[in-house]
Amino acid sequence: MEATTGVSPQDSSAENRVPPPDSQAQVSQHQKELSKILKGIKHDVTLLGVLSLGKDGILRSLTADRQVVDAVALSPPLIKAMLDRMPFDRQNEIDYRGVDGRNVPREQWFHPDKHLLPPPLVVSEERRREAEAKLKENRKWLEERAEEDRDPCIWSDHDVGL
Repeated sequence: MEATTGVSPQDSSAENRVPPPDSQAQVSQHQKELSKILKGIKHDVTLLGVLSLGKDGILRSLTADRQVVDAVALSPPLIKAMLDRMPFDRQNEIDYRGVDGRNVPREQWFHPDKHLLPPPLVVSEERRREAEAKLKENRKWLEERAEEDRDPCIWSDHDVGL
């Protein structure tokens, strides 16, 4: 299973929540770079989609049906930065060790194997109609949110072999 935002914690021990002091500057640099990427990534304007970090190292913005809206190849330090924004999961350390999204052909960014994507979101027709009716409002909200400066919330310190 790939890492997606909103995953529930599997291990919240203190040593996995905060980076060690000697790596703060390095983490901060990569976290700032990741924040810029996240600000610029396009989203499903229905707001029914998700961001998903595939096990191939590609961060994808997906619709509810798992069509790719936008995609960015992440380097190993940026993969770690993304994982560290999620609750600690030991399996992520195994799955993402040695992964470098920059080695993935661009065609695969937008047309990945289905096993790299989370299952489609089951959405009622009524909910889809409601989302479609709010596209203009959603676009405005996404634009405003992209302009805001926010510090990342670091939940963990994954060891992916850097």
